[in-house]
Amino acid sequence: MSYADFELEDFLEDSYFKEWVSNPCHESVQFWNNFLLCYPEKAEVVAAAKGVLLSVSAEVGDGFPHHDQVALMWKKISYGTSSQPKNQRALWIRLSGIAASLLFIILAAGWLMRVENKKPQFTYTTLVSDSPDQLIEKQNLTDKPIIIELPDHSKITLEPASTISYPNDFMEKETREVYLLGKAFFQIERNPERPFFVYANELVTKVLGTSFTVKAFENDQQMEVVVKTGRVSVFTRNSETDLNAPQNETILTPNHRVLYSRKEEIMKKYLVDAPEIIVCAAVTPAISDFEDAPVTDILKNIEQSYGIAIQYDEHLLKNCLLTASFTQESLYDKVELICKGIEAEFAIVNAQIVITGRGCN
Repeated sequence: MSYADFELEDFLEDSYFKEWVSNPCHESVQFWNNFLLCYPEKAEVVAAAKGVLLSVSAEVGDGFPHHDQVALMWKKISYGTSSQPKNQRALWIRLSGIAASLLFIILAAGWLMRVENKKPQFTYTTLVSDSPDQLIEKQNLTDKPIIIELPDHSKITLEPASTISYPNDFMEKETREVYLLGKAFFQIERNPERPFFVYANELVTKVLGTSFTVKAFENDQQMEVVVKTGRVSVFTRNSETDLNAPQNETILTPNHRVLYSRKEEIMKKYLVDAPEIIVCAAVTPAISDFEDAPVTDILKNIEQSYGIAIQYDEHLLKNCLLTASFTQESLYDKVELICKGIEAEFAIVNAQIVITGRGCN
């Protein structure tokens, strides 16, 4: 079912919608703004769903709601019904009825099913304690990043208040393993015979040789992996996970990142906020000047230069020609300029750029 068909309860149960309400980012803000532009009739329901989620979050917080909080939430629902103009009251009654049902479910469940109240099975402390190896631990107790070189000459830029550990016999093991608490940027020496693993709470990042950032503080409800070069596999672990053949892996390439919500146990891929041109011999060089060039050719060059998928109707755009000269524009500025030139629009959906328009005659 598409978002255009969603009712209030559908939005309240949708993980992407809830992520936007609780932790908005550039991509999600743009997506929902574009959605409301395309479906203005959904604005009232979206606002109501957002209000319910924020209200429940504000009143309940991280623990079970006490009597006064419950009374206040019921008061808000009742007040909303009585204070609305007649032409809006019917909709509000329907919406508040659903909100009341949700409140009842929350109370009946005892609020004990909230994932953030569960003690994580994997943390830096437990992982290090359970390791069969003798570990070397490095901490950054300064207010600036420090660089740590591993025995295989891989480099780690460790951010303040962060810690890493790795086996004392690092070079003698079949795999290269590092445990992380906090945030670090990794530049890994390529070695197909010895894959490199970063263990950060429940999150596992597996690479052969690349550069990427991992952010995973012990009490954070959200963890992140961002790829700068190369290709990495990211997955979560449990007691039965086969680290060499994970079942739930997400593949990341440059200009992509993944966020893992520990609360909802959901991993979602996004584009980075400021994508950069990939500097690699295997990647088509970016072209900065186009003269009466087919827009489809320009988009394909941008797609290959940044390693980001761009979706559009090639048949509609096949007759569109454009003259353009790019200098220091960001990826999104380039796409926006192209769209203005052909009277089209774009949105970021599921880590892809989606262009829609009427085409050119």
